[in-house]
Amino acid sequence: MLETRDDRSVVFEAKVDVKPDVAVKDYKGIKVDRPDTDVSDDDVERAMQQARERFATLEVVEGRPASEGDYLLFDYKAFAEGIPEEGASGSDVLIEIGAGDFLPGFDNQLVGARKGDIIDVVVNFPPDYGVRELAGKPATFRVIVKEIKTKVLPPLDDKLVKEISIFETVDQFKQDLRDKISQLKEMAAEREVRQSVVDALVDKTYIDLPESMVKREIDREIEEFAEKIRERGIDFEDYLKAAKVTRYEMEKMFRPKIIKGLKAELALEAVADAENIQVSEEEAEEYIKERVAAAGGDPEKVLEEIRRRGEIPMIVANMRLSRAVDFLVENAEIRGGVSATGPSEGEKESGDLRRESETEMNQSENAQDDSGEESDETKDSVSAEETPTPQEIERAASMEDPSSVESISGEMENKTERAE
Repeated sequence: MLETRDDRSVVFEAKVDVKPDVAVKDYKGIKVDRPDTDVSDDDVERAMQQARERFATLEVVEGRPASEGDYLLFDYKAFAEGIPEEGASGSDVLIEIGAGDFLPGFDNQLVGARKGDIIDVVVNFPPDYGVRELAGKPATFRVIVKEIKTKVLPPLDDKLVKEISIFETVDQFKQDLRDKISQLKEMAAEREVRQSVVDALVDKTYIDLPESMVKREIDREIEEFAEKIRERGIDFEDYLKAAKVTRYEMEKMFRPKIIKGLKAELALEAVADAENIQVSEEEAEEYIKERVAAAGGDPEKVLEEIRRRGEIPMIVANMRLSRAVDFLVENAEIRGGVSATGPSEGEKESGDLRRESETEMNQSENAQDDSGEESDETKDSVSAEETPTPQEIERAASMEDPSSVESISGEMENKTERAE
């Protein structure tokens, strides 16, 4: 509303959405269940099987057709409407039947193929295919089968253990796997407890979100998704057409996650306010330097870059939310296990132990690659570009909430990584 007064002054009235006031109550003593962290013999056997898989070799199969789980070596040429497509061909492509590594619906049409067969495989080009005119359209791949191979696993004995780890015997290797699985399960249990207290807090807190806040966050999420598409040289509108998804449908898919995430953020902010939880910029900067130093980077250089981008306040805000989660966990009634606070300010990485447990095997695997001792029949997988597919629209819309426990620490890590 606009009003002009006699003294020539102008008075106007504007309506704007403001951040809602949130009142949290009964947030101490939240009841949550802690997952079972026992390590079963099956857990250990699966891990040992994975170790064998990493060092498997491929052997040529004679006298039988290909079946699911086999590997096929082939040449191909793609046709669209009967016309060969320039650049859409390949030689000595190796895929695993049933893995779906190449194109959706491609490999299952090769079940029953024999060496020397020429097979026409009919599929659709992916919506994110690099040639815009072909994206989402049907195509015929003329395939010449050159070899059929099967995976052969090495026996898990002391000899293999010495090659792939620092241990001497199978029993030692098995105990190490059990210990690492136990550590990973403990960390997963702590994350689940932390997420559970946040979910419980949101469920018991009334929050009236302004539609403008929700819409703004949805737009931001979709823009981030679109940017991933554009990074592959694909126009986002063309991608939506090929995927047969409208912008409105995307917004509907993203909305539940966004609403839940915003409510979690506001509820945690209210807990932090109620308990006077504070984080200074100095604390945030110290956290950044510690993380960068631990990763082998230049702390001062990275910190300066983060300052230049103006991202310190965001890290402060996320650290404050993380401390609010710490408070909730410390004051929760945790059933089924020992109560313990999870990682604060992202100081514990969910992937640290996983990376540690894989390092030895990776080093051994690389050593074999360099020395040439491992068979050259190893898998050389060929897949479509790692651009988000139509299914990933839905997957992205159902990923962790923007204010989930994982996202809070992850956002801080992302900012330090980008600065590096």
